[in-house]
Amino acid sequence: MRAPRPLRTALVAASVTACVTAALGVSAAGAFAVDAAGATTGKSAGKHSKAERVHVRTVNLADDVSRAKVYKAGEDRYEAELWAEGRQYGALYTQGMAAHAQNNGLHITLHPDGEVISWVERAKPKPKAVVNRVLVGTPTLADGRTTAKLYRVATDHYEADILADGVRLDTLVADGRAAQGEHNGLYVALQPDGRLTSWVDAAG
Repeated sequence: MRAPRPLRTALVAASVTACVTAALGVSAAGAFAVDAAGATTGKSAGKHSKAERVHVRTVNLADDVSRAKVYKAGEDRYEAELWAEGRQYGALYTQGMAAHAQNNGLHITLHPDGEVISWVERAKPKPKAVVNRVLVGTPTLADGRTTAKLYRVATDHYEADILADGVRLDTLVADGRAAQGEHNGLYVALQPDGRLTSWVDAAG
């Protein structure tokens, strides 16, 4: 039996309404992409709660450039907008558990009570360059007791450890120019080409 036209029209209208509602539900759910840490960036930042937000505080962050605007957005719910140089670049929100974000080495954590902490990840220091010294001679110096260990490091770069009874007294570094040292009247000179000379002060 065919339904009267008004009822059929009503059924069709209800079906269309349900489809539109479902479509809007999917759209709304997909409008705010958040990660597991509760952080967002871009246009959707700071728009997670429909409840009326109350500004609680503004916190200066550890990079001395950024700041977090903290809002209470409901019971046990806080949100923090992340700003730098007059522009919002992200947001954190939390409800019952902490949320964390990281931006160019700046780490920010929003706690469930609205507290914000931040720290800057320091760059690891560059390793010091390894100097390869090649031993080229161990001459005895002019006093007859002191010796030198002569090393070649690079072109026009020589070094000499001055030793007395196995104890290093000094290191001469001739890197592009001559180096000279003195100990108890013994003088030692090292040239950038590796020539090592020594003499004793007669008065000494």
